[in-house]
Amino acid sequence: MNSPFGADPAAGPPLPGRLPDLPVGGIYAIGKRATCDIARTIDGTDGSDLITVELILTARELTKPGFVCDFGDLSGLQQHVDAVLDHHDLNTVLADSTDAGIAAHVRAWAQENLPDDARQLLDDVRVFTGRLPAPADDQAVHFRARHWLCDLPDGHKCGRHHGHAYLLTLPDPDRPDKLLPVPEQLREFVLSRFHGQALNRVFDLNPTSEHLAAVLTAWLAEHELTAPSGRPFAVRLSETASTWSQFTLEAA
Repeated sequence: MNSPFGADPAAGPPLPGRLPDLPVGGIYAIGKRATCDIARTIDGTDGSDLITVELILTARELTKPGFVCDFGDLSGLQQHVDAVLDHHDLNTVLADSTDAGIAAHVRAWAQENLPDDARQLLDDVRVFTGRLPAPADDQAVHFRARHWLCDLPDGHKCGRHHGHAYLLTLPDPDRPDKLLPVPEQLREFVLSRFHGQALNRVFDLNPTSEHLAAVLTAWLAEHELTAPSGRPFAVRLSETASTWSQFTLEAA
């Protein structure tokens, strides 16, 4: 196992200021995406396009490092998409080349090939057609930070000192495909507290994206900031273009 949390001497002392504890009563979710370029004909009409396939896994409790599951356990998704779907005519590959047929195919692959713990947490498979739009400026917070994760097997790449270009968004709890504007209080807090920092100095927890999303959800609740519907915000945090973590606080 790699070194205990916070043991890297380059981290320095923890930064001052209290952060909320992990909230109780909510759902952790992660998403893993894979893209491919395909040809297909649907009802006599050409449907060639860029396709994004997304696995969604959910859990009420995290593993010891702070994962729903290790994103590395989902890396086979892109490999499968590259081998079977990318740059193919899907009418020659799948019995049903619609988005629903692609989702069914990927779900069947996931049930056969994901590790047991990941397969049991699989909640949904989604398919998006076309380029995914970037969030509007008022719907996102971009920040850069570094971290390293502990309680991982020796040699795990996430145990090394590394950095990410993070993207924070707030999906509408009533319409998850719609993003809500980020409150200025949260934007200022994230940029002043996290941007350019070693997150191991900021958090008492292993700074996984799941932990960060949950703590920021709790911060919003503590400051009585809610979605327009009055429901608690759900915070989604992406470390890479193909992965995201989200925490949704259950309403009291």
